[in-house]
Amino acid sequence: MIRACLSSEAVPPQERFDWWFGLKSASPIATTLRSDFTDDFPVAVDHVDLGAATLTTMSYPSAEVRRTARHIRRGDPGSLQVSLTLQGLSGFEQAGRNVRFGAGNFLLYESSSPFEGWMRRHDESGAPTRSIVATLPMHLLPFPADRLPDLVSRPLSGREGFGALLSHFMCQVVDDPGQFGDTPATSDRLTHTLVDLVGHLAAQYMDVERSLPAESRTRALLLRVQSHVRRHLRDPGLNPDSIAAAHHISTRYLHRLFQEQGLTVSSWIRQLRLERCRRALANPALAGVPVGAIAARWGFTQPAVFTRAFRAAYGLTPSEVRARTLLSDGSALAVNKSAPMVNDVG
Repeated sequence: MIRACLSSEAVPPQERFDWWFGLKSASPIATTLRSDFTDDFPVAVDHVDLGAATLTTMSYPSAEVRRTARHIRRGDPGSLQVSLTLQGLSGFEQAGRNVRFGAGNFLLYESSSPFEGWMRRHDESGAPTRSIVATLPMHLLPFPADRLPDLVSRPLSGREGFGALLSHFMCQVVDDPGQFGDTPATSDRLTHTLVDLVGHLAAQYMDVERSLPAESRTRALLLRVQSHVRRHLRDPGLNPDSIAAAHHISTRYLHRLFQEQGLTVSSWIRQLRLERCRRALANPALAGVPVGAIAARWGFTQPAVFTRAFRAAYGLTPSEVRARTLLSDGSALAVNKSAPMVNDVG
């Protein structure tokens, strides 16, 4: 996994647009750029290369982009772009379909066909446009390629269902790729998760779910389960039976999903809850909240059970964590490095 951050900050304002234009023209998916802000075009880019796929966030003023047949003849990687607008308004045209949409929506487009697009600031505040783009080789598509025309240049919601999962996943990886580790196996795993989520997002808009590989459906189900657990972590009634019922699967199958990841359902829930409690106890702003209230807030109904589990995980009691935090003038406590880590799929 390789991460690269680019910024025009060190480039003179009057040269920033030409600098960015040159980078875009020389990229594997070459395009032509136009903007009304050529006198000062501040750009910030965060790029994560997973090997087979890439994720890139981009921030810049309003601009228009065009990829022509001439660009394609000069070079085409044969890739699918999955773009999520984070801030601003967007418009796009490919394959005769012209669309406009706002933040929180995905757009799929392919490098092998001409396209035109634009991003504009939402208002006069001066806030830049922001987007995040995943680039995947066509051969990795988990659905039939002949169905792709049904999806390109069509807004797909990133606020619900698999769109929300994909949005969260893409932002998490780009914001902090180091949290997942830095090995070839990690990059492969992240790529598989990205492909799975794109496939299931597509399946929401066309009847292709049965054609997705079984492994893809399984990983996507696990991601849905994990998202459900996080949303209901405060509920003391959250348990394997309730989780299985919410996803219309048997409890036995739910346990098998987690066993394949080297986890148990109950231990993973407990780890998540303990970490939320640890953060709250190490927060000086919550120093007046009783330990028992914090534990109850995160689903622990028995104080003694909570204290034992907390000490086993972090080597200190909840009260000791709070005391050390206060003694260190509010700085966060460095907890026991041997404590179990919460590892999410993806």
